[in-house]
This record gives sequence, C-alpha cells and structure tokens, in this order.
Amino acid sequence: MGRGNALSEQEHWWIVGLHDGGVPLREISRKTGRSRTCVRKAINEEELKTRFGIKASVRTIQRLLKSADHVVYTKMDCTLPLTAAHKTARMNWAEEHILKLGKSA
Repeated sequence: MGRGNALSEQEHWWIVGLHDGGVPLREISRKTGRSRTCVRKAINEEELKTRFGIKASVRTIQRLLKSADHVVYTKMDCTLPLTAAHKTARMNWAEEHILKLGKSA
C-alpha cells in the first residue's frame, strides 16, 4: 500500500482532540477518513512530545539520534545464547543420533 496524503495541521489537532475526548481509535479513523495506523501515529507522537516535554518533530529526534556517536544500532540475534552445558548436551545428542542412523543403514 502506498502512503496517503500527509495530515494537515488541522487534521492532526482534530485527531488529538477526539482522542483526548475519549473517542476510540476506530471511531476516530471513521470520522476523519484516515487509516487507524495514521491515527495511532498522530496520537503516539503527541503523547511522546507531551510526556517528555519535547518541542521538536519526530523526524528531528530521529536525525539527532542517528548523528549521536554513542548510540549504535545493532540487530538482535534471533537465538538465545547457549551455555556450555547446553552446547555439550546438543553435541552429545547429535553424536548419538548420527551413530544410530549409521547403524540402521
């Protein structure tokens, strides 16, 4: 799916006002004609700004984090690290089963 049109300032504050009034996300989406993802992003962005007292845009914050030398992105490993005991148990299991396969053939 492609991106829709960007939220205007008026739409943004309309979404925030509806949310502050207790209107559910799905209903806000129906009233504004915007996707739930768009509505959720507008609400989350505003909540983060007010919670931390930030007066900058999300993109500005992302740019500053990227330029910081001490903040480094590293992709998480998909597996849990194995202890030495786990490694030996796995090797023992593999050796036993390889030997069993060799005898039956």
